[in-house]
Amino acid sequence: MKKHIFLTFILWLHLMSAVCSAGASLSIMGTKMTLKADSVPLQDLLKDAVAHGIKIKIDPDINPLITADFADKDIQKAFEDLLKGYSHAFIWSQDSSGGQKLSQIAIFREGHMDQAGNIRSAFRRNLDVIKNPETGAYYVRNRLLITFSRPVSKNRIQRVLKKFNAKIIPVHRDMGIYAVTIRDAADIRPLLERLNREGIIAGAEPDYAYQAPETQRTIAILENSPSDSQTDLGQVADDSFSVAVLDTGLMAEYAGNDFIKGTFDALSPDSPISDDVGHGTQMALIASGQVAPMGILPGGFANPVLSVRAFDDNGFTSNTLIMQSIEYALENGARVLSLSWGSETDSAFLKSAMNYAVSKGLVVVAAAGNSPTGTPVYPAAYEPVIAVSALAPDGNTWDQSNYGDFVDLSAPGFASLPVGSKGEPGTYAGTSISTAYLAGKLAAFLREHPDAETISPDVLLNLK
Repeated sequence: MKKHIFLTFILWLHLMSAVCSAGASLSIMGTKMTLKADSVPLQDLLKDAVAHGIKIKIDPDINPLITADFADKDIQKAFEDLLKGYSHAFIWSQDSSGGQKLSQIAIFREGHMDQAGNIRSAFRRNLDVIKNPETGAYYVRNRLLITFSRPVSKNRIQRVLKKFNAKIIPVHRDMGIYAVTIRDAADIRPLLERLNREGIIAGAEPDYAYQAPETQRTIAILENSPSDSQTDLGQVADDSFSVAVLDTGLMAEYAGNDFIKGTFDALSPDSPISDDVGHGTQMALIASGQVAPMGILPGGFANPVLSVRAFDDNGFTSNTLIMQSIEYALENGARVLSLSWGSETDSAFLKSAMNYAVSKGLVVVAAAGNSPTGTPVYPAAYEPVIAVSALAPDGNTWDQSNYGDFVDLSAPGFASLPVGSKGEPGTYAGTSISTAYLAGKLAAFLREHPDAETISPDVLLNLK
């Protein structure tokens, strides 16, 4: 049985790099801003600020041309100078290190704050994913994740990036992970070689992508298995023991239900959550206890769920999106992370994300996979993650469930569901179901034992 590893990641890198619009260079380092712009529309600059993690609302009719040239100015004073003539409001919040960060800005005409709407970053809604023909791994085109081996001056890294027409933004400050993107579909390898020659890179790999999972619709309902496992659970339990389901999202008709305590679209944070596939909705129903797997009596637990859309319209997520989703889960009080998906691609940054989640008190549960190959699947195979295979309704191992030394335990993997996954409602099977069910059971256990710091093997085995 794997043991949970609790790692603390220290933010030692003080670099907050430049994000460039055409004709402009904007960078934010802590509470300082540097900007050089020549007749650039205000909203273009603000989109770059959104990429730095600042949520911005603005009246769509406010978009003057900005010309400015300053360095290391207090960020609030910098925005006040840019927004002269318009009403505005700032919201500050506490960051993970206990300091203050500018989190939101509203910009509006006096007396018309209601006209301000969300402005989004310039990133694409869907990932630009390609496949490595040699390894079969998917990754985001022209996007590299890096960590630095030591503190680096902003000017030094910007000089390197400028030569390659590249930009860099923080992905996860606590882990010191940054994303470097080359524009114009250029080859990113020469930039990586140059960064390695500079001797400042501790780790680098593509922003690996992972395909959305599928539960398998089946007509093989075993004798004495219930055909309808839905239940009315009544009042949902305390929000502090929420299960965060990182998946394909949530269908709109379920978003207002009592068991949904929060939603987040990692690809478009200002948009309402959706689920064109159905898999994420299925997993939310199971993790909450609204649907019990076959072979389990309904009504065993009633959990609040944080539903996260981590996969794009084409069915892909990436390490960057996963890290952002984990942050949402932590900020909103989740105790269990349910990952009903996986890949044979082993990623150092995905592993770091799992270690980070566990170090912050999350119990992470992931699917072992629906192909009986014995090949490790990630993130399930990482040491601190609980890997789950599937049982048929009669209690025997499901013949399509993966297996291997990395698997921690099996759980019921069949369920009669009121929504389909790329199909009609009906009976579905998969380690996805096993994962969501075990995540729900763990949340219920932790609710009864709130001081539990670790989950012993005996506890896990008794949760089936």
